[in-house]
Amino acid sequence: MSRPVRRRLLAIAAAVAALAATTASTASAATISVGTPCARYLPSLAGEQWVPITGSGFTPNTDPASNAVELRYTNGDLGAFTPLAADGSFTIGAFMPTEFIRSSTGRTKTYTLTATDRVTAGLVASTNVTFVRVGADVRPARVGNNLRRRVRWSVWGPPTGATMFLHWTFKGRRHAVRKLGTAKGACGIAHKKLPFLPTAPRSGTWKVYFTVGRKLNRRRALFRIDLNVFRTSSSSAATVDAARVMG
Repeated sequence: MSRPVRRRLLAIAAAVAALAATTASTASAATISVGTPCARYLPSLAGEQWVPITGSGFTPNTDPASNAVELRYTNGDLGAFTPLAADGSFTIGAFMPTEFIRSSTGRTKTYTLTATDRVTAGLVASTNVTFVRVGADVRPARVGNNLRRRVRWSVWGPPTGATMFLHWTFKGRRHAVRKLGTAKGACGIAHKKLPFLPTAPRSGTWKVYFTVGRKLNRRRALFRIDLNVFRTSSSSAATVDAARVMG
């Protein structure tokens, strides 16, 4: 092989190596992050662009009218398509996953969200997104005639650090109030054992409101659980008739 040919081959090899290094450097620079440590999940929000996501390090100077980046969750659900700014960054609200988050999983679920650059092959970045399924619950839901039995009252999704209270009302009048505790962790979760019905029983529907703070404002209550109390031959029994998210 002649020296000129060898030099040209070496030059081409060097150029390829430089290009590969540049591509690897660009790929490793792409990052995405979620704007909340725990996104509040409601089934009604599954089709909403609710989750704040930012990204940087993707292909710069792409067509601003082109959806240059695709975001997808672990289960295959589409998070979003988004164009890029001139510097290769983006800010967007990603869709909620459509997958139902079951109570048996603790009402929380973490997905991996992956952003794929559709202009530069191999340019991807991922982050974890944690969701909490907002709601309230009481377990066990059936207490027979032992209405004062201590049961586990729970709430998921209030603002972290909020002090939660329960209010037992009957036909519009409040008969008892108890402190549930502080909504802890990024997802705002509180549990406490309290009486199923901490006051004299009356047959009919009791409405139990979950509020931030001790004051009862029904319109601003975060959640409500309905207790259906009924009379048996010689005593009262109760079950949870319904649980609804309010507001």
